[in-house]
Amino acid sequence: MSLDNQSIELAEYLAETYFPHDAIDPIAMASKVGITSSVGHYEDAFDGLLELRERRFHIYVNKDRLGPPTTPRARFTVAHELGHYFIDSHRLGLLRGLAPHPSFTEFQSDYLIERQADEFAANLLMPPRRFAASAKRIESGLVAILKLAELNRTSVMSTAIRYARTDVAPVAVMLWAETERRWCWSATNVWNITQNKAHKLSKNVPPGSLTQQLLAGSSVTTDEAQGSVLSQWYPFVRVGSRVDHLCREQAIRLGNFGVLTVLTLDS
Repeated sequence: MSLDNQSIELAEYLAETYFPHDAIDPIAMASKVGITSSVGHYEDAFDGLLELRERRFHIYVNKDRLGPPTTPRARFTVAHELGHYFIDSHRLGLLRGLAPHPSFTEFQSDYLIERQADEFAANLLMPPRRFAASAKRIESGLVAILKLAELNRTSVMSTAIRYARTDVAPVAVMLWAETERRWCWSATNVWNITQNKAHKLSKNVPPGSLTQQLLAGSSVTTDEAQGSVLSQWYPFVRVGSRVDHLCREQAIRLGNFGVLTVLTLDS
C-alpha cells in the first residue's frame, strides 16, 4: 500500500532539511524533534516500538534483532518509527490512547500502517530525487543496488525495493525463502508486462539459474549474470510471445532473509 504524495513529500522534505548533503541519521532526527530513543535486548518481541509516555514519544530499538543502532536495519527501523510519528493518523492514534504496537520492519508486515511506515522510512533514508540522481550515474542491476545501499547506509533489501520503484531501470526484484517467494517489486514498465505475478513457490525457480543455485546452497558471486526470459519467472507470460523479453538475472543471498533475485530487461 503506497503513501499519499503529501506523506512522501514530507519524508523527502525532512531528509533534505535536516541532512541536505549527508546520509540521513534517523536517531539524530528523532532527537531534533524531541523524541528520545534507547537500544535494548528484547529477543524476538519486535524490531522497533514507538511509545507515548508522559506525553513524550520514545523509540525502542531491539538490539537482539537489529544489532547496533548504526546497522542498516536499525537505521531503517528508527526511520520506520519516525513514520509512525510524522504520519498524522498514526501519531494521533497514540495521542488518543491507542496502545503502542510492535513493529517488524522492512516490508515484513502486511498491515496497512506498517507498510505506510516502511514506505515513509524508505523515502526518508533514500530521498526520491537524490536517490534517482545517484542511480542514473551508475550501472544498472545488482551492482547499482549494492552501491546505492552503501551510499545511503541502507540494507540491500530495502535498497532493492526502492531501486525497482524509482523506475531508473527496467528491473524486477524478488526475495525467495527456502520454500516460497516473499515479495516481488517491479519498475513500471516491467509491471505493465507481468502484473507482478511471479512464481510463488521456490521450487518453480528456473533450474540452473543463479537464484536456484543459491537456494540449493551453492555460492554465486555478485558480479555473475545469466541470461533468462520473463516466462521463466512469470507463469502468465507466454513462452515466445512478444512480451517474453530477454533479461539478465543476478542474485545474492541475504543471510536468513533468503535470496534476492534481480532481473534486468535487455534494452
